[in-house]
Amino acid sequence: MGDKRVAGTIMLHLEDGSKKFLMHSVGSSKELAIANFSAEQTGLANILNLLTETVNIDVNEINLVELTNTHIMKENIPLFVFETQAEKQTNELSEGYGWEEPSVMREVLGSYDFEGVPFF
Repeated sequence: MGDKRVAGTIMLHLEDGSKKFLMHSVGSSKELAIANFSAEQTGLANILNLLTETVNIDVNEINLVELTNTHIMKENIPLFVFETQAEKQTNELSEGYGWEEPSVMREVLGSYDFEGVPFF
């Protein structure tokens, strides 16, 4: 199971009612936050650890709203979608991670093959 991965994003609800999504910058492209799967933990625990330890998210202030399955480069990857309020996420994100407009998220999602389409 060492080569399996899990992915995630967070929908950030801004005070003006708009939304942004957590994305990872890799070179000039954007992708979901992706964690290697550790067999000692569940998929949810793996993505929460990445969000806490690597991205610097306060996971006590996020809620899971969607779990679906996606295929990225023929790899079957669970996708966890969380949501939170902007005022509850006061930590600065780690380098390489940022809040992106919904159009960027749609572009990234368009490159993946989903078994169930996430609703958000």
